[in-house]
Amino acid sequence: MISNFPNERRIHCETGCFVNTMKYYGFDITEEMVFGVGGGIYFMFTPLLQKRGFPYPIWRDRPSQVCRKASRRLGLVLHEKTFGKNVDKAMATLDDLVNRGIPVTTMVNVMYLVYFAQYIPHNYSFNWHTMVVIGKEGDRYVIADSDFRLPNDDYTYMDEENMRNARFVPGLSKTRGRIHYFDKPDPDKYKDFDFRPACRKALREACYHMLDMPRYFGAKGIKYMANKVRGWEGKYPRETMDITLLAYYRLLEKAGTGGSGYRYLYARFLSQCAEIFQSESLAASSESLTKAADAWRTFSTHILHYRKNMDVTLGDMADALEEASRYEYETFHNIRKNFLNKSKRF
Repeated sequence: MISNFPNERRIHCETGCFVNTMKYYGFDITEEMVFGVGGGIYFMFTPLLQKRGFPYPIWRDRPSQVCRKASRRLGLVLHEKTFGKNVDKAMATLDDLVNRGIPVTTMVNVMYLVYFAQYIPHNYSFNWHTMVVIGKEGDRYVIADSDFRLPNDDYTYMDEENMRNARFVPGLSKTRGRIHYFDKPDPDKYKDFDFRPACRKALREACYHMLDMPRYFGAKGIKYMANKVRGWEGKYPRETMDITLLAYYRLLEKAGTGGSGYRYLYARFLSQCAEIFQSESLAASSESLTKAADAWRTFSTHILHYRKNMDVTLGDMADALEEASRYEYETFHNIRKNFLNKSKRF
């Protein structure tokens, strides 16, 4: 077992595991930087991805993509493995890596996390929670889970049967036993690391995702969602609306797919970039994205009030979405126009 692995509370599980693992290896990096350099900011609301007949919003890039892109842009060596339906091979590989003293980031379904249920009431299936396995004692795995809702930085435990089940739950975005781990980075290379090239690449990609993709994506996709929500008034039974909006709320605030929390996280990344580049335009973009995050938080609050039959309408929700769309467009248009197209290249 790795006895000195850091297990500090983090904002998001995927970036939290990344940051804690890098800290263990001696590379000090912020969670905001990982999320930003990894291109975590995203939005999609398309009729091609539906659940119960309604589009299924996506607020961040696909699971594992943030870690993959951040590793590539930072020059880290990342190993990823999936196992199809071969559960025995997946468990044997995990055991082998852990026995060699390698921290292994593991994707699991929260329904099987007994330690989660002790502190976080949940009754939903989510396949992409991320934690780090740092040891095995008998038939119990030692877990470093950085989820901010857990009460402290203590390690926790998970028995072998639950681990097998949690890694191979069928359904949307099944993980197929996915794990990843890193080669130990060269401490000299990362002692005074220059983040500027990685930040610039990530910002350019974010502008493309949020400004240039078709109408179901980015700022245009948020406005498209607003128009759809506004049009639901009187079109569907109230019970259907309650179920759909509850699913949206869980995706926004509970299940880790990224709503207002990810916008706040990315806004802090922009603030860090502003300091690195000494850029007033990036500082302004950080402020405008914070306003977008506030609008997403208002949308979430409206959902709760609507379901409690308080004085909130679908039109109010659409207004909040339009505000989020406007601020997100402003954020990335400003980055492209006043930073990427004007500042010198590094």
